[in-house]
Amino acid sequence: MKLAEILELPTTGWDKRIAADLTAEMEHHLAEKTSTVPEMRRFLAVKGYRELRQLIEHDVAGKSGADALRAAMISMRRYALDRPGLSAATFRNPETDSPEWRAAQMELAKVLFAIFSQLGVRGEQAQHALRILRSFVRGFVLHEMGASFLEPLEHDQSYELGIRLFIEGLGVFRN
Repeated sequence: MKLAEILELPTTGWDKRIAADLTAEMEHHLAEKTSTVPEMRRFLAVKGYRELRQLIEHDVAGKSGADALRAAMISMRRYALDRPGLSAATFRNPETDSPEWRAAQMELAKVLFAIFSQLGVRGEQAQHALRILRSFVRGFVLHEMGASFLEPLEHDQSYELGIRLFIEGLGVFRN
């Protein structure tokens, strides 16, 4: 029996890409590190957050303010589309929630909070901004993957407009 069958991973469309991403990750990196499905899920969730943080840090290097936030948002979407399995693995559930998962999530949040701070958004307002940012990116990507956008518009153009709206909308937190 194959790993994908054991984990009951789907085999069509984007679900197939997610399953392939997770299967490859598990076969290459998890054989000796974990022995149960919950351990695998926690490992993948932590790895996903760490990879995303590293990508964002790389892509925002040398940028600040709105330019850094734009780069971070582009990185987040690209990561979700390139690594759909690991991106989905980061979503909180009872099996992934652990001290390691929370620490990896907070390391990523620190990077984004630093960018928000450059834009004058701090404290509780930054926490709200991060929640809205994550919802925007994840929602956009899920609709993109699921082909649920019916309008014949270019995804990149819509996402760029969404980035602009988000960044300009941060002014609400400064009023």
